[in-house]
Amino acid sequence: MTAPARPVPHLSPRELQIVCLAADGATDQQIAHRLGISIHTVRDDWRRYIKPRLHAVDRTHAVALAVAAGLAHPVPKESAA
Repeated sequence: MTAPARPVPHLSPRELQIVCLAADGATDQQIAHRLGISIHTVRDDWRRYIKPRLHAVDRTHAVALAVAAGLAHPVPKESAA
């Protein structure tokens, strides 16, 4: 018997943007610049909204959970061939 699947958490469009950019390797500063918001807003969104909704212990865990849930997809890096 398997455990019931955890429901996919709801993230706002802005929160999804933050998680997707983080999944691509962006820092909080880069995310803030790209989205035209302050770094304090980015950090506050991680702390108050994203991590609690994903039941994550930290940023890396939140990104991993979002990718596993299909909410975020890191962009594959081009190979240096």
